Amino acid sequence: MDELQKIIKSICDDFADINALLVARSRELDRRELFDKEIETEIKNIKKNSHENS
Repeated sequence: MDELQKIIKSICDDFADINALLVARSRELDRRELFDKEIETEIKNIKKNSHENS
């Protein structure tokens, strides 16, 4: 029974590690999406200002 508990704990620890990696990757992707939107907005503003100044 002790061996089974160790195996179950090991599996739970592995899942916790995987979950932590997925959470970190999700945050990274969210930041990337936000960055892409900010850059897109800046590019649009530059283009708009360029056309207004021409």
